[in-house]
Amino acid sequence: MRLLFIDFTLPQLLRDGDIPVGGWAVQLKILLIALSKAGHKTGVLAWKGASDYVGPQSICDILDTYDRSRGIKKLRLFYYFIPSLIAAARAYNPDVIVQSCAALNTGLMAFVARILGVPFVHRLAADSDVDDRCKSYLTRLELISFRYGLKNAKLIICQNGYQEAQMRRAYPAKRLLRLKNAVEVSPASKQPCETQSKGYIAWAGGFRYQKNLALLNRIARELPSIQFRVAGVLSGPPDPETTAAIAGLSQLPNVQILGYVKRASIFEFLAGARALLSTSRFEGFSNTFLEALACGTPVIAPSTVDPDSMIADNDLGLIAREDNELVSCVRKVYDLSERCYTEMSLRCRQYVEVNHESGLAVRDLIASIEPLIRAHA
Repeated sequence: MRLLFIDFTLPQLLRDGDIPVGGWAVQLKILLIALSKAGHKTGVLAWKGASDYVGPQSICDILDTYDRSRGIKKLRLFYYFIPSLIAAARAYNPDVIVQSCAALNTGLMAFVARILGVPFVHRLAADSDVDDRCKSYLTRLELISFRYGLKNAKLIICQNGYQEAQMRRAYPAKRLLRLKNAVEVSPASKQPCETQSKGYIAWAGGFRYQKNLALLNRIARELPSIQFRVAGVLSGPPDPETTAAIAGLSQLPNVQILGYVKRASIFEFLAGARALLSTSRFEGFSNTFLEALACGTPVIAPSTVDPDSMIADNDLGLIAREDNELVSCVRKVYDLSERCYTEMSLRCRQYVEVNHESGLAVRDLIASIEPLIRAHA
């Protein structure tokens, strides 16, 4: 099978550059590796020069499309950008086209798939994509294109039950697949880490409104005796709340802002933490949760971002029903006896190994795509 994806940030991830990438790029890389192992051919549409930037690699074919510095800004979408996507996609001759993240590209790739006569698959990236919250970050044109893509998708991939229920309500006849995120387990994450050395609370993510750094600032101030290590940089245009929170965190003696932590170092960072703390207002299925669990590091998070109650139901950390309960959750994870903490840590590792191995995700993905291809044959 030949699968064609589109992602303009994957080249940064493959090179492990200094520019942060989103959760989809991380999942895409994991899927590409697993698809290759399963004998499938994969290509990823990227910007012109991306293949040279990445250099030799065996994960996928990087397909150059448009030159980001070429053309008249407001017109190039129609006379340059779209034609370059169509040309690159046609040359690759895919059996299916897959796109993720609510954006202009959702509709564009659905249009490209229609021209090529192949099925289009959209993978939802966040809970906010399936309700009215997406109106706050999509322009009118982007929203129209996103909805066009959803309407014309032959399959919509959901990350959790909430997304699936919302899509079922909006598109009753649509094929849906709830696909568990996979995790690329680093050899370093499998090494045992002494409980005594897990001496800080880890926080990781882009600095933006969604991640609720104001809440992190409040928690860190209420727990001056506990060390917090914050991995991340500003993501997108700064909002006043986030800007104020970053300034406040930088002044706290118990907070260390590390900046962007590269993929090569993320497991080491998470493995050394007593717990991973999430303060997010919404997520889809956080890759960082899986990465922490793979290291045997429990997760502390609001119930609203615990996907399908995974953390709560499997006792993989501590879940707060209200934001103000997160402070007590942090305290509780330090109050656990060494035996209880070790048992929880082992449970975290085992859960990931059984439920989030990349081969399982690829098996379910291919099983759902194959009927679409046969229907288009």
